[in-house]
Amino acid sequence: MIHQVNIGIHALLGTIAMVIGLFAIIYNRNVTVHKKLGRYFLYLLTVVVGTGFIGFFFFRQDPFLLMLTLIATYVGFAGFRNIKLRENRSTVWDAAVALGSLIIAAVYLSKLANSQAHWNVSVVSSTFVALGLVTSYDLIKFFFLHNFLKKWWLYEHIYKMISAFSALLSAFSGNVLRDFHPYSQILPSAFCTVMVGYFIYKKVESRQNQVKEV
Repeated sequence: MIHQVNIGIHALLGTIAMVIGLFAIIYNRNVTVHKKLGRYFLYLLTVVVGTGFIGFFFFRQDPFLLMLTLIATYVGFAGFRNIKLRENRSTVWDAAVALGSLIIAAVYLSKLANSQAHWNVSVVSSTFVALGLVTSYDLIKFFFLHNFLKKWWLYEHIYKMISAFSALLSAFSGNVLRDFHPYSQILPSAFCTVMVGYFIYKKVESRQNQVKEV
């Protein structure tokens, strides 16, 4: 009963978060609406990852869903911090969250590789690589290259928040379209990667046009 309630909350709020996240992306030029939708998305994402962790630790240990939950947690947190900090240096706590997320994922993946559990190596490993790249970037920025990378904060925000949306979309697609694994798990991430590239390109183009006008 508790498991079913947890699944119900997780699925319902995850679907709502996915819809709100999509509208936040669509209304990215309307700052007021975008901020409001983004805030609701983060509230819902917090509950979704919380129920995801509960489901994994107490009911169903799915490696792919754990990796998605880890990456959704981190990129949601880090994307929010980009907006709060902007060009300011991240804190020790920010670095600790990045390092902790990477270590937890690496330890789990190592144990999984040495176990007899059935898991899709390509899907889980690619999700781990995505988490590793974003956490490593944030750690390198914190320790070495803050002054060089600080002006990229908006591009980081775009990447991380769309990545959080991508994690929800992959989880939804992977659960609904089980007969099409691993494509139903991988293709949403590929689509969102293209989306990241598009919105970063449009933002760079917009800034270049503003400079030309000045």
